[in-house]
Amino acid sequence: VEIQVGGRSVVNKDIAQLVEVRPENERFLRLLELLGEWYEKGKILVFVHSQDKCDALFKDLMKHGYPCLSLHGAKDQTDRESTISDFKSNVCNLLVATSIAARGLDVKELELVINFNVPNHYEDYVHRVGRTGRAGRKGCAITFISEDDARYAPDLVKALEL
Repeated sequence: VEIQVGGRSVVNKDIAQLVEVRPENERFLRLLELLGEWYEKGKILVFVHSQDKCDALFKDLMKHGYPCLSLHGAKDQTDRESTISDFKSNVCNLLVATSIAARGLDVKELELVINFNVPNHYEDYVHRVGRTGRAGRKGCAITFISEDDARYAPDLVKALEL
């Protein structure tokens, strides 16, 4: 019997991790390309760094024909629970969220995690990408980073090496 308090701070080996150097102004088009490739395969979770970015990306994706949900701390608890329920039950397979969804969210068939904005802490990265590749399934995590995000690169290197 193994009892563990807290989580291991390493990325699950069943998660393919990719990092793409992309300036902010190129990320949305790349996201659309990735959605074209992955949207029909299963659930996708896109992480952003702020509530404003979450709302803006949600609106932009809807305008481009990608029905999606959004989740961040400014939404009340009822809305957050409803959003999570809809995502889990396949009402919609695309969720844009802040790091509020990085811990405790266990969703079956979450195929892809995209860090639209690189997380600013190693632990946040581990928890974000750890939403995929669960229960023996394979998963994929793609992180966008730019020269402006260089201060976060050592944490990404650490995660990729483990």
